[in-house]
Amino acid sequence: MIRASSRLRKPVILWMILTVCLILLSGCSPSPTTGEHSTPETPSAPADEVEVVYFHRPQRCSGCLYAEAGTRFTLENYFASELAEGKIVFKVIDLGDEANTAIVERYGAYTSSLFINSIRDGADHIEEVTDIWLVLGNDREFTAIVKDKIESCLGEKQP
Repeated sequence: MIRASSRLRKPVILWMILTVCLILLSGCSPSPTTGEHSTPETPSAPADEVEVVYFHRPQRCSGCLYAEAGTRFTLENYFASELAEGKIVFKVIDLGDEANTAIVERYGAYTSSLFINSIRDGADHIEEVTDIWLVLGNDREFTAIVKDKIESCLGEKQP
């Protein structure tokens, strides 16, 4: 009787641990969709302005904090002059703040996400950068992904 009981406990405990992990990580998963006004393909002309927008949930995990810090690092180290000139704008948006409802809806964000918006002739060309979630913790790869996307928007790199 004791053996049967302990055999049942192990799968139940494992199931509970997995369930808790999935619940905790669900707030940190990348968003699968973009905003309804977005154009996923990057047009060939350089952007007039580039908005780099990082959305986060009120409860932040280490991956979410890393994504924000890595994006900020990339911008400050590779695009400092564009930031200073206002050609690139970096925004960090809390999804839980009701004051951010309009921008959250504009981008179609609902969980931690990084979007790059190439604004050309007043039109948004919003693209979600999902590859960053696959390289969390790898500084070189993370920086390369963000840098390449921004360079493409600025017309500095061929797509």
